[in-house]
This record gives sequence, structure tokens and C-alpha cells, in this order.
Amino acid sequence: MRQRWNALRDAKITEIFEGTSEIQRLVIARGETGLR
Repeated sequence: MRQRWNALRDAKITEIFEGTSEIQRLVIARGETGLR
């Protein structure tokens, strides 16, 4: 059970991290193209 919880936690952390990098990519892309 503990192993499963760790896997779920890691998946959630990865999901949050990937979401953050996706937002950063959008912000950078907007900055590069001059869109606001």
C-alpha cells in the first residue's frame, strides 16, 4: 500500500512539474512573438 501511495505522489509531483514547464513555455513563446 505504501509503495502505491509513493507512486501516486510521484505521479502528482510529475504532473505539477510538467504543468509548470508547460506554462513557462507558453510565457516564453508569447514573449518571443510579442503576443500579450
